[in-house]
Order: sequence, then C-alpha cells, then structure tokens
Amino acid sequence: MKIAKDGIRSIVKVGYDGRVHKTFRGTDRDVRFANEVRVLKALEARGCDFVPQLLDSDDETLTIITTNCGAPAESSISDEKAKSLFQRLEDEYGIVHDDPFPRNITYDGRQGQFCVIDFELADIKSMPGSEDLEGEESDEAHRTLNWCGLTRDGTRKPGNQDALSAFSLEEGSAKKEELNGKSSIDENGLIFAVSDGMGGPQGGEVASTLVVRELHRFLPAMLGDFHGTADPAGLLHEAVKSLHEYVSRVGDNNEHLKGMGATVVCGLFFRTVVHFAHVGDSRFYLYRSGELTQLTMDHSFLGSRFRSGEMNEREVRMHSHRNVLEQAIGGGSRKVNPQVDSCRLKHGDWFLICSDGVVDGMWNKNIAQSFEEAEEKGSSAEEVATRILEWSTSEAGADDTTLFVVKVD
Repeated sequence: MKIAKDGIRSIVKVGYDGRVHKTFRGTDRDVRFANEVRVLKALEARGCDFVPQLLDSDDETLTIITTNCGAPAESSISDEKAKSLFQRLEDEYGIVHDDPFPRNITYDGRQGQFCVIDFELADIKSMPGSEDLEGEESDEAHRTLNWCGLTRDGTRKPGNQDALSAFSLEEGSAKKEELNGKSSIDENGLIFAVSDGMGGPQGGEVASTLVVRELHRFLPAMLGDFHGTADPAGLLHEAVKSLHEYVSRVGDNNEHLKGMGATVVCGLFFRTVVHFAHVGDSRFYLYRSGELTQLTMDHSFLGSRFRSGEMNEREVRMHSHRNVLEQAIGGGSRKVNPQVDSCRLKHGDWFLICSDGVVDGMWNKNIAQSFEEAEEKGSSAEEVATRILEWSTSEAGADDTTLFVVKVD
C-alpha cells in the first residue's frame, strides 16, 4: 500500500484496490477512532454523498477503511467554496466539522465533485425527527427490500427472448434468490437484472440468458460481497463491458448465433445506495413521493433526441425507428459505454426494472399511476408487478414483457 499521509495523529495508506486505510495514533486515539466511525455512519444514514463511505473498522488496530474521495484539493478550491461546503455539511446533514478548512477537502474526479474528509473530532447535531444517532440509525440506515419479478411471452413469436435474475453477493460468490422475496441489504448486496435478447429466435434467447447468467460470474468476481469495495460503480462499469466482450465472442464463434445481442439493465442494492447500469433500451425507474423518474436513458438515436428535448414521449413512441439501438451487449456493437449511476435509497421508494415490453404498453404516466394506486391501497411488490404486467400486455403484448418491482422498506 502507498502511504498518503504519515502524521502524529494518524497514518493513511491507499491500497491497490483504491480503499483508504486510516490508523489512529497519539493522544485519545481510541476516542477519535470511535468518533469518526460514529460520524461516518451518521453521514451514510443521512444520505450525504460528498464524504467517504465507511467500509470496515477494526477496534483492535484502531483502523478504519473507507472509499477513496480523490486527491487533496487545498490548492484548487477557494476559501469561499470550502466554507460553503462545510456549511452545507452542517445545514443539510447535521455534522459540524472541527477543522473547516481546504486542507480537509479532496476532489473526486470520477464523481466530479469536492468531498470533505477527516471527521475524528466532528460533532453530530440532532436532525428533525431524530432524537439521537442510535434511533436514527435504526430508523434510517437499515433497509429491507421486497421484490417481485415476472415475465410473459409475447404474441409475435414463439418462446421468450427476455431473461431475468435476482441474486445476492455473499463472501465473493453469487447466491440465487427467488423471483419473489424479501431480504435485508444491511450485510449483503442484492442484484436484479433484466435482459431483452435479439438476433432471431435462437440467438436472442441465448444472448439474454448468457447476460443474466454471466452477471452471476462477473459481478461477484469483481465486487466480492460489497464489503470493502472502494468503487462499486467503476467495477460495475467494467463488469458490463466484460459481459459485452463475452457475448460477442460466443456469437462470433458459432455460425448459428452470429449477430446475437441483448440489452441489460441491473440494479445493485446495498445498505443506503443502489448502483445501476444499462445498455440498450431496457429501463430503470424510480417512484418517490408521488413522482416517477426514468433513471436510465435509451441507447438509441431517438433516446438521445428525447434527452435533448427535441422529441417528446409521444413522438418517440410513435416513431417507426423507436427500437433501433445505438449499442447493445453483443449484437455487432464494436464497443459499449454503459450508463452507470447511483441513487440514495429512501423509505417508501419503488423501483421498476423492465424490458421494452412494459414500455410498449404503458406510458410513463400509467406506470406512475400504478405506484400511486399501490401506495393508496398498501399493495405489495407482487401485486404491483402483476398490475403492471397485466396492464402492459393488455395494451400491447406483442413483445415479451419482463419486469422487477422493488420496494424499499
């Protein structure tokens, strides 16, 4: 490991995997260690995304392991900008830094933002609706997912070229989960994936099956069980690119499968965050506080025009080239640039992960209505998934239709 800082109060090392190891030294080192652990947990519970995330801690060696927030930014940030960042930390997240100066700010190039570090002497203020940290952690930091995955054959062709999978990451290996279930994400990550195949009856089915199957292999190999993962988004990006290379090789080496390809959309839920990635036109939606947000944008010519505001949803849906993709897993694409992003989880969040069969039959306003009705009735994830499947296939149904509905409790 490379030594990044060797001071009186601590020694900081950066591992080959990007994780930061900080070992406390000197006077009151045990108190400062415990306080930084406590503050970082509070920051995670309160949803702050411009600070290190605590990955592990060792009471014996007084060492914490965190994500890497980039390089020191003391020479590149103004005093005014630094002051506003520390003020935001206090106003929005209730953390009062003991040393609010540029020396405790870094720049994370991957996220494109300044970050605050070193909280060993910081203070925690009570936030509205929370009496103390212990109550806050039990109320906000712990997450349980309820989910349901469904698929239905389209009427246009025999068979089903969609595929879906749910699995958890435990000790570096994938554990297959039922398509309808409930589980905590405090200790182990949960992954939900949907893929829509293309390339003829045989090729499309093989491609989508390979996509969800090989995710079971690539993600655990790269991410382990999430614990100690310094850059889950970056590793997810590499896993999807590896998936593309693998499916392309299989197609190139089998004359019956040449040109086969598939979309992929997946969500990795762990603790208070979901990281998601997609290639193609399968989608990832969030419904929160009465508002539906499409988190992924289709990799198509029409998708780019929709993003730029040149076309509205109706114009895209009615266009004859709406299903023409700019990139896919395999499918003759020379390379892929997956969209990878993340979203903080909040109680009551609903997520929809789906193939374009759902979109063919439902406008975004219809999807929002399904979740709105679910909240009014107190519906389960299974009931909402069934409602969306029935609605979309009754309005369209020619294409295979596949989806996961995930609720954060």
